Amino acid sequence: MKPHTRVVWLAYASIALAIVWGVGIIPALYAIKTAKAHPVGAGIEPHIRRDLRGGKLLAQAGLLLNGLVLAVIAWSLVTTLM
Repeated sequence: MKPHTRVVWLAYASIALAIVWGVGIIPALYAIKTAKAHPVGAGIEPHIRRDLRGGKLLAQAGLLLNGLVLAVIAWSLVTTLM
């Protein structure tokens, strides 16, 4: 799979996996790492540039969503145990 396609699929997976106890944080971090490894310059084709930027944006949204899910889980555990 091409790296720019992998970034997009990992970003979508991170958002979808946020429902399951915040485990989507792993693909979100991997997607951001992969997107940063491939520079977005003027010589890159437009669809690859669009995939990398969009995938990175989706991965950041997935990271935020997973962080929110993990915070709610931690908050509910702390308030339940105290």
